Amino acid sequence: MSGPSGVMSVILLETAVGGSVVLWASGVWGVVRRGFFLLTGVTVTLCALGAWALTRTEVAAAPRAGGGTAAAGLAVFAGLLVLWQVLLLARLETPARAAGVVAAAAGVVTLPLVAQLRDSAVATGIIELALGALFLGATLYGLLLGHWYLVERRLDQRWMIRGVWWYIAGVAGGIGAAALSAGNPAPATADTGFSPFLAVPGFTVLLAGGLVAICAIIAGFVWKLAGEGGRSIQAATGYFYLAVIMAFSAELSSKFRFF
Repeated sequence: MSGPSGVMSVILLETAVGGSVVLWASGVWGVVRRGFFLLTGVTVTLCALGAWALTRTEVAAAPRAGGGTAAAGLAVFAGLLVLWQVLLLARLETPARAAGVVAAAAGVVTLPLVAQLRDSAVATGIIELALGALFLGATLYGLLLGHWYLVERRLDQRWMIRGVWWYIAGVAGGIGAAALSAGNPAPATADTGFSPFLAVPGFTVLLAGGLVAICAIIAGFVWKLAGEGGRSIQAATGYFYLAVIMAFSAELSSKFRFF
């Protein structure tokens, strides 16, 4: 796996895994309305389906050891996410919760399956994927939760504060992912599929580092605004828009050197 398809499959996988894990770990089940789990669930499900489709295509085009297993693992993960959403729509809350938690666990299992598609340093690859998943998942969760305060205006601000702490942890993960990517070889110019500048030694690492630094600055703002509560939560949500752009761009830069 290499080039744009390989990079995008990793980004989509990290978003799906991180988003589902942070959602269940945040403890908002039974606190927010069912619609929030539908909103987040549909988002991560589409990401998982995209990751599966790209991986399956890449593996079919260039078969390699472990490729079939990785594609199968992604199919199971995506299937469980779809099941979770179907159960939610049917208002079967207890089975839906069980399916959602199992889906999140299945997503975590897919990370080593994808990491072993690398040519070397599989253990480091697993860590890179886990850190990236935390980064993207926490950022996505913060954005969606902030918007949900427009639906449930009486929702306690402590849930947003908790979401901000997840985002701060995610930024730390983003720093770690960018640092670990420095140890990976730069892709050949022809393999990037985006820009020849991305093949310049150290360029993607510096780009990722700069973008993560912006995310760290944003973390300071959203922490302060979430603590103030009220309309400040809407302002924090506005910052999460910028955080999503920066976080996903940072991970794209880091994962150019993944395979």
